[in-house]
Amino acid sequence: MDIAKKNKVLAAALDIFLRYGYKRATMNDIAEAAGISRPALYLVFENKEEIFKSVYKHWVKETLIDIESKMSHLETPEEKLRAAFELWTVRPFERMRASSEAAELLESTFGFAQESVNQGYRSFEKILLPVLKSHSKFQSAKTKLSAEKTARILSGAVRGFKIVAKDASEIRSLIKELLILLLDG
Repeated sequence: MDIAKKNKVLAAALDIFLRYGYKRATMNDIAEAAGISRPALYLVFENKEEIFKSVYKHWVKETLIDIESKMSHLETPEEKLRAAFELWTVRPFERMRASSEAAELLESTFGFAQESVNQGYRSFEKILLPVLKSHSKFQSAKTKLSAEKTARILSGAVRGFKIVAKDASEIRSLIKELLILLLDG
């Protein structure tokens, strides 16, 4: 299967997972949504777990590309970090909240796909590094936390924000306060 068809399957699978959750989604649902036969789907993906992991990895790749593109047009570290968190944290949070199966999807993610999720967050942290290193706070020898440790803390914090926040505006507020602590503190 070529890349365009595989991407079509991944997009269809994402919609199916958001609609039905992981447990209720079937290979047949995904195949139908992608416009291919179930046997053709099995030629590309061994099982639903593999599709789920691939959907997540594809989402990470596309989101990181979007973040880098957006940040390249912004000036200050704060603007760049806010844009990164908007795309990485707030938008997916909003999309998950729109799904009645969001809680079940998050539970699935923390099971068999945990390593994929952890790798995604490590990749996100790498995107934050140049922004953090460009801030004067991290160019001083007096800095107690490295840019790498700070990226890890930021990544973990926003991961937690998705669990405790009631809506996207609360996440944005928490991110704003976190950046004040980081950049002004």
